[in-house]
Amino acid sequence: MLTITSVIGNIFDDKKLMTRFKQMESKKSCEKLKIPRQELERGRIRKKTDLGTDIGLIMDSELHHGDVIVSNLKKFIIVEQLPEKVLSVKIKKLQKNPFELITLGHVIGNRHKPIVIKDDTLSFPIHTDLEAETFEKLLLNVRKDLEFYTEEQIFQPRHGTYMHEH
Repeated sequence: MLTITSVIGNIFDDKKLMTRFKQMESKKSCEKLKIPRQELERGRIRKKTDLGTDIGLIMDSELHHGDVIVSNLKKFIIVEQLPEKVLSVKIKKLQKNPFELITLGHVIGNRHKPIVIKDDTLSFPIHTDLEAETFEKLLLNVRKDLEFYTEEQIFQPRHGTYMHEH
């Protein structure tokens, strides 16, 4: 087992690491440690990479999608967050009535969901399509100003908005 205690950097934040990642990937010397979002914050993780390397992580801070945990001449290992089902709510009329925004915030906040806000769309993870239907029903009185859609994606919540999920 290969024991890892720190992160070298992140390929999305460091151009040199991204270049190295692409080089190693083209040589088939890049391995991915695939981890669900909920496990990224754990301090101790034991998993195998996609190519079978047994990894033991003992971390002081949480991992992120794209973190490099091994980089040497023979091996390059990155953390790959697994995609999950996400419900996105597009707000059609932002300025018209603050009631919709307050209601939306209350319903989502009451479920303690981590969120991502981008432009006029708010997104959060869900477990099933039934959960998406529940949100739509809870927001029925403001439904006309909202557009809902679900998709599988790598969900990365805003810092400071990560909550425990029910």
